Amino acid sequence: MTKLPSLCALLLLAGTPAGPGAEFSGCILYENEYQTLAGETLYFAVKPKSWFYIQGNNFKLYDRNKQLNELYIGDANALYTFAKGQPRLLSDTARRPAPPVLTCLPTTATILGYRCHLLRLAEGRVSTLVFYAPELRVSVAAFSRCPSYGWYQLLQATDGALPLRTITVDTQHDVTATSEAIAVTPMVLPATNFTTTAPAR
Repeated sequence: MTKLPSLCALLLLAGTPAGPGAEFSGCILYENEYQTLAGETLYFAVKPKSWFYIQGNNFKLYDRNKQLNELYIGDANALYTFAKGQPRLLSDTARRPAPPVLTCLPTTATILGYRCHLLRLAEGRVSTLVFYAPELRVSVAAFSRCPSYGWYQLLQATDGALPLRTITVDTQHDVTATSEAIAVTPMVLPATNFTTTAPAR
């Protein structure tokens, strides 16, 4: 990914859109769909949702049942995943594969009123299109130590802009996974919202 300078002003008021020079803080609600490469629906009859919260150097992701799926606490550089509600701290000692090949594409799209740019990530037989909104930015430097694979590199490529749509095509497993934002809610989130027991707001 191309390394771009990050922005570092803080979004101070809940409900205020993130403008130029402001960090986004709040929740992005995604709707997810899984299909075969031929377009047949997989796994779920109704598109499941996921909730992504971010503020400062913390983020968390809730699954379709509003159960914590992933949590990153930046000050401690601690990344947790969850199984049956139980947190598991991931170490950052594992050997990582080579980063994917990244290509910026000229295509744009409007999602929820945000004009998004497009980035393609290619890694083996998996290709992902990332539509990201420059108006919704976080600090790249705040996640420089995050062990979540590819997260920091993605933020470097987008200058901290968050994705509003991703389309991943896995030809080896005959799956296309699409995740698209259906709501963006700016809000101020205290540190108490980023714990292993915090519920979705």
